[in-house]
Amino acid sequence: MRCTGWRQLYPEMKIVKGNLMKKSLLLILLFVLVLTCSTSAADDEWTVWNADVSDAAEIQCTLVDASMENETVKAALGEVTENDWAIGPEDAIMTLVEYADFQCPYCSRAGLTALEFQAAHPDEVRYVYRHFPLSFHEKAPMTAYAADAAGKQGLFFEAEHFLYETQNDWTNIADMEEFEAWLRENIQTALPELDYEQWSADFESEAIREVVDGSFDKVAATGLVGGTPTFFANFYQTSYEPAVLEQYIKLFNLQKNYRTSCPVNVVEEGKDYRATLHTTAGDVIINLFAKEAPNLVSNFMNLAADGFYNGNEFHNVVEGFALQTGDPSSTGVGLAGYYLDDENLNNGGFNEPGAVAMANTGANKNGSQFFIALDVAEYFRNGYSASGDISEDEVAQKVNTRLEAMNAKYSVFGRVAEESLEILPLIDQTTVIESVDVEVRG
Repeated sequence: MRCTGWRQLYPEMKIVKGNLMKKSLLLILLFVLVLTCSTSAADDEWTVWNADVSDAAEIQCTLVDASMENETVKAALGEVTENDWAIGPEDAIMTLVEYADFQCPYCSRAGLTALEFQAAHPDEVRYVYRHFPLSFHEKAPMTAYAADAAGKQGLFFEAEHFLYETQNDWTNIADMEEFEAWLRENIQTALPELDYEQWSADFESEAIREVVDGSFDKVAATGLVGGTPTFFANFYQTSYEPAVLEQYIKLFNLQKNYRTSCPVNVVEEGKDYRATLHTTAGDVIINLFAKEAPNLVSNFMNLAADGFYNGNEFHNVVEGFALQTGDPSSTGVGLAGYYLDDENLNNGGFNEPGAVAMANTGANKNGSQFFIALDVAEYFRNGYSASGDISEDEVAQKVNTRLEAMNAKYSVFGRVAEESLEILPLIDQTTVIESVDVEVRG
């Protein structure tokens, strides 16, 4: 018996096997096609960006020293010591120093405002009062003696409040002896906890009078205080208006939490990224230029993932020109704690509305702040056209010069999507970024 091949023994199996092979091949091809289509569809869809940066490399940056005090001014005026009249914790985020005299009418409002502000921020603000008695305020020295004498008993700021509250009552007393009598009588009534005999002795003491009488010349010699009231927040000169002081608190808290390391590179080659600013005026979608400006896009994505932009206002809005944000303090000087180099300059990004660019304080000084450019060409054009007798050609030339200057100075790292351009005119200085979502595709 000779061996016979299976095809010879079972010739019908050839057909069966052939059919099975064809069907299997079709199934495999169909599976591959479905998988390819599914992958292509997934690659075309935007998905939430995963903010895992554990293995990412740091971007080159320049870390900024968090200088929460103006050391030069502090050295000239003198740091706050136990000899100062101060209220609030020594480790307060903000030290508010006022130079004033009690007869100054403007100081009355300022001093009472400062007292109220400190009371509203008892853990964040330390309020310091320093005498600067002006020569043409004849009652200023005597009221300062009275307050310092009360201060010996821990009642300086109560005395300040009393003197400012009653300023209209005593400023019109012409005779100095009559005024002193009024002061002695009324301070005793206003401050019932005062040991009056001790206060009277201190009020008349040469030690207190020497300090007060020498205060004007000492401060005036610095050239930093020329009138009253003069305020310094951490020795940066400032207004005493609460809204301004609130911003300083935000700035100092921001500086306290400056980042101590550079951002990391999170951009992957071949992928597209976009961000959605969820603002109180509406959603603004920004297509990010990951290929052209990978470092600045990475920086933006890092900060967005950390929630840095949440709650930021558009602190600088110039109608028809630009919308600036990215500073949690809304002071215009806040940043994340570092500077990054310029990227994607001279790309003509400002020739059309919607460019998203880094705000900077000079070359290679990009931080957290950015702005959305509106129709800057039209803005410049309107400005030149309204300036007087100038030809259209001259206007066009000047506009082009301004655009070239902007393109050379500001790094463009994204552009507002066309469908979001209609939201931009709705944004003003009351608009807040509630959150930022970043998505990836590819």
